[in-house]
This record gives sequence, C-alpha cells and structure tokens, in this order.
Amino acid sequence: MIKMKNVDIFLSLLILLAILPNIGQVIAEPTISIETSQDVYAYGDHLNIIINVSEITGDDVYIYIINTEEIRSLLLQQPISQKYTEFPSPFPIDSGSPAWLTGTYELEFEYSGAKSSTQFTLEDTGQIGLPFWIKDVAKMWVTDRIAATEFSVAIEYMINSGIIKIPYTDTDDDVSATTIPDWVKNTAGWWAVGAIGDTEFTLALQYLIKTGIITVNLDKI
Repeated sequence: MIKMKNVDIFLSLLILLAILPNIGQVIAEPTISIETSQDVYAYGDHLNIIINVSEITGDDVYIYIINTEEIRSLLLQQPISQKYTEFPSPFPIDSGSPAWLTGTYELEFEYSGAKSSTQFTLEDTGQIGLPFWIKDVAKMWVTDRIAATEFSVAIEYMINSGIIKIPYTDTDDDVSATTIPDWVKNTAGWWAVGAIGDTEFTLALQYLIKTGIITVNLDKI
C-alpha cells in the first residue's frame, strides 16, 4: 500500500515537472521591440513601423504615438499572425497638417503585458506631402467627373494651410481659387498617375498662381 502511494507521488512529481516549463511560458511576457524604417522623416514620406515579438499570443497589438506636444493617442490596434510585422502608412505625412508638426515623436508598443518604445524625428526639408483626398479630387477633375470650380477647393486648402506660399497673403486672409485653365489638367493628370511627386505638383500650382494663370480672391475674414 505504501509502495503504491510512493508510486503515485512519483508519477505526480513527473507530471508536475513536465508541465512546469509550459506554465512558465504562459506566465512569462513575450520579448518585443519596435522601430521605424527611418530615424528622420520629412513631409511626403510614409511612416513605416516595424515590430518584433518572440511569440504569437493571440492578443492585439497596441501602438501609441506621443506627439511634439506630449499628447498620447492610439495609433494602431490589431491582431498579428507573424513575429515580424511591418505597418507601412498608406498615406504620406501631410504638410500643413496640425497633426504633423516638426519635432520628435515617440511610439509606444504594448503586447501581452510587454512594452517597448522608440522615437523618430520629423523635419521640414522643403519636401511636400499632400493629403490623399486632394489626389482623389484631382483624378475626378482630370476625368471630367467634377468641374474646375470643385477642384479649386483643393487649391484653397493648400493655400490656406500654408502648403502653397503666396507672397501677398497673410494669416488673416481667406483665399479662394476662382479661375483654373483647362490645360492645367495636364499637370494634375501627371501627378494623379505618379509621373510627378507632391512637391513638383505643388510648386507647379504655386508658380501658376504667382504668375496669374490661376487666379485667386483674398477675402478678409
């Protein structure tokens, strides 16, 4: 009887020793890291976030961004199926956007109780990044789905947000585009298909406005 009890105890110990490593793995936090594809970004660049995890737990990934004013907000939440994952932004960093001011940004990565962080810097190099909706509007204008007056909304946005620089405007002026020649569609068409970049397209519009080919009205608010 005593021998049977000893056998039972021995078997129980063997089972416990076999499952202890697995218990430890469940309890232990995974090893994680986060980085960006570049240390320094410019307007028009696409932010690319790269994360690594030691194991897939089934939990969601949480990535927070802390801006230049130290305001923390949730940037991304989603499950992952691979230990190495990239999250490239489909849209460029917008020039003139209050959400993207030059300076240092911090990214915080949380996954299954583990935390990691990294930083990147946004600099104004003179390169321009336009909001995606402007390209959508340009495509509709080029294909005659909207009139030039509707495309002028995009130009108004670029002027009023300071993306297009006009020497005689000031911060108290509200600018509206009034006349856009049809041949300007050629330039918009090249940009819409990627033949020229955001910077080249913006500088072309700026030149057309400065030379009076595209006319604008300045109305005091």
